[in-house]
Order: sequence, then C-alpha cells, then structure tokens
Amino acid sequence: MPSFRSAAAYYSRCRVPYPKRLIAQLEVDANLGCDSRVLDLATGPGRLGLALAPTVHEVVAVDVEPEMLEEGKRTARRMGIDNVKWIHAKAEHVSIPPDSVDLVTIGEAFHRLDQDLMLQRIRHWLKDGACVALVGCFGIQHGDRPWQESLRDTLSTWMEGKTTDAPAVPRGKVHDTQRLVQAGFHGVANREFIDSHAWTRDSILGHLHSTSRFSPSALGDELEKFEKAVLGALGPDDFGRFTQDISCGYSIGWTACP
Repeated sequence: MPSFRSAAAYYSRCRVPYPKRLIAQLEVDANLGCDSRVLDLATGPGRLGLALAPTVHEVVAVDVEPEMLEEGKRTARRMGIDNVKWIHAKAEHVSIPPDSVDLVTIGEAFHRLDQDLMLQRIRHWLKDGACVALVGCFGIQHGDRPWQESLRDTLSTWMEGKTTDAPAVPRGKVHDTQRLVQAGFHGVANREFIDSHAWTRDSILGHLHSTSRFSPSALGDELEKFEKAVLGALGPDDFGRFTQDISCGYSIGWTACP
C-alpha cells in the first residue's frame, strides 16, 4: 500500500475540513458529551479527531505515519487542544481496553484497513450501545466542471504506463453500509452533507500532494514536471473559477439498537 510519507503538511493544510454540520450530527448520533471517549483510527493529522475533541473527555488518535502524528500534534497545540492522545501504530495492532470507547471513527481510510479484523476489534472496544462511523468525502476530481475534466485528463495521462502496488478495494456508502450490517452492527444508517468549496491553483496542487500517489516522496525526481503539468492544465487562477460542491458523509452503526 502506498505511503503518505512527506504528505502530512499538505494533508493538514489542503484537505477540505469536514462540514461543521457533519461533526454536529455525529456528536448527536453518538450522544457525545464531556465524559465520552473517542477512538479515531488512521487519524492522519487528526482532521476528524481534533474536530470532535472540544466536545469529549478524550480522543485517542492512531496512525502508522509518524509525520502525520507530528503534524496533528502541531495543529492541536495551535488550536489549544490538549485532550488528544496520539499513538503511533497500525490500526490493526493498537491495544485498546474492551468496552471503553463511546465512538470509533475512521475518516477516509476504511478501504486501507483489514476490514474484517477491524470491525471485529471495534465491536470489542465499544461500550454497549456505542457506535462506529466510517466517514468520507468525494475527491477533488468528482464533478463535471471544466477544470475538473482537464485535471482528470492530465492525471490520467500522467499515470499511463506507471505501475501501482495498491489493489483496487471497494469503498463508498453502499459498501460501508453492507460491511457494518455484515459485522452485526444495529441501526445502520447514512448521513450526507454537501458544502461548496473554492480552490486555488496552489490548494489544488497541495491537495494532490496530500495523497499517497502524488505526494512529493512518491513523485521523487518528477515532482517539478508533475506540478508544471497540473498547473498548465488548470490555466489561470481567475477568481471563483475552481469551485466544487463536495459531498461528505458517514455510515454509522451501533453495538445495540439505538
């Protein structure tokens, strides 16, 4: 599986924040409060965990990439958040006491994990009546704006002839819902939110660098050539030109009927 090495700062700066309405609804669904404990698996730089931290007693944020955790710690200090425990580990290997967690979250990473193992372990970690939320957003290329079509064509051309060791893994609302039901979670449901976002040439490039495929370390000596190709495809940065309606949401299930 490709690594996010060298992508942490771009991930923190250039990934669009989860909609505030999504965070608020998740807090309601999980019945979070000042005594709650959240486990955020494959946290990256903590985009999801840090958004939930002000509401709860503790967030345990787990990631396999040290750079992501360091970026998360810097962001937490900047935000004045001190109730996040950062753990360097694979999600499949982390040790969590049984029946100790009110909410488990996985943001845009479920497809990267051993899903059977993780859902089994998550049920073990959750309290009775607690829940797991698989959170995700459609990517920057999702849409039919002219700049997105141009970007897709450029990235497709760039990847021609290049090999990747990343297997195709099913993902998305339908898949995640089925997996939660199969794992025995109750009341499985989906929440969806759409927010408009305005990109710039630099933030589009930064977003691409936040991915494992187009991170600076993955591109290596081709970094400058890649950036030139992307910026050339985008054209001038006219005000309001690079807009996108971004759909985000989560699939959620409980250990007992909610």
